[in-house]
Amino acid sequence: MSSAVVVRRARSRSSPGRFDSSRRTRPRVEEGQRPAGREEEEEKGDAASALPDDMLLEVFRRLPPPTGAVRCGSVCRRWRRVVSRAAGLPAPPRHFGFFRNHGPSPLPPFVPTAGVSLGLGFLPVSPACGVVLVDCHGHHLLLRELGGHRATELNLLVCNPLQKTFERLRPVPTSGHIVSCCTVVPGEGAEFRVLVLLFGQTSPSFYVLIYSSASSAWEVATGALKRPLKPQHGPSAVVGDVVYRLQSDVAPKCILSVNTAKATLSAMPLPNAEMPLYAGNNWIGKTEDGRLCFFAIREPLLLVTWVLESPRKWTQQEPLALRPLMTPATVGDLHGMKLSAKIGDQVSNGCKLVSFGGFCEATGTLFFVVADRVVSLDLKTLKMERLWHNDDEARPLGDLYPYEMVAWPPALKDLVNPLVKA
Repeated sequence: MSSAVVVRRARSRSSPGRFDSSRRTRPRVEEGQRPAGREEEEEKGDAASALPDDMLLEVFRRLPPPTGAVRCGSVCRRWRRVVSRAAGLPAPPRHFGFFRNHGPSPLPPFVPTAGVSLGLGFLPVSPACGVVLVDCHGHHLLLRELGGHRATELNLLVCNPLQKTFERLRPVPTSGHIVSCCTVVPGEGAEFRVLVLLFGQTSPSFYVLIYSSASSAWEVATGALKRPLKPQHGPSAVVGDVVYRLQSDVAPKCILSVNTAKATLSAMPLPNAEMPLYAGNNWIGKTEDGRLCFFAIREPLLLVTWVLESPRKWTQQEPLALRPLMTPATVGDLHGMKLSAKIGDQVSNGCKLVSFGGFCEATGTLFFVVADRVVSLDLKTLKMERLWHNDDEARPLGDLYPYEMVAWPPALKDLVNPLVKA
């Protein structure tokens, strides 16, 4: 395995639809020769342009965020400046919505919860193969391309659905290795890093591969495992340069910690939850001040949180009762809930009715899957909101990938046409 691989992307010089930047002039119209209706249009345009900035802001404040203000910001430079620099705009939703993996679809569909639809149709992916989501942090999605001919290599894509940009990473050979972790680490602006963790199938060794968009290269570090570790697909959290991956379904139950700056691997024990841990009843995330936290659902529907105060020292927080928050308006009637045959079969086989679905690090929002419904919980306000109802009986819900909202008020770089056209 080479220590560095450089990816060179060819850029097309052709620019179909490019506007001519040469100066253009309009034909002079003599008095009395104005086309019919032109005076009314000019009067309306002049009236809008004559409004001072404070009056424009009052109009923007009465528009539903984020779509109203973002659309206004795309009209002209002045309106964009007013939107981007103005304070007091109505608070937007906590997130745009969430992506999810859906087997029949070659591209993971998006569930909008803020009035803006995002899609992945701009990705150059063959419908015969498709892609699956493996991670989402910030505004970056990490996807793995599928296909039988790619069974011995890892083919990854990183994309930003807001900007409609993507980058295809150089394939990583995986023959003789097990993929344990794939995580995208957001950087400054459009920069990012990708972490891939491989375990040897025949030897107790590991490989840490880190891709940097700034250098378009992979860096590889290797080491010996002190104890056997079995890879498991689980939630991840990014705290600074450290990526945490939860392993609670296989022995030993722990949290893998990878320092992407030093390319080191370690494992830390889970807090003493005093309850059986299985897929769905525990999760990890990040606190507002940038500390790792661990969530678990105890019976009867108690949300318990631990915060990592120092290495290997967990502090339990006050438990939160979820049942009073789960009103019929948010999750329906938990006692008389009608389940589809597929979901009902899962519940009867040991799966709980309420399970974790995802976590939005930027806003501290937990996502729960309640049978065939998706609800969110704002850990600041303790407000629970019903987001979506899954009516696909043959496809029960799995992990969700929340897509966080842009900074508000939006910056000039966030007011881009792809968001308006989406």
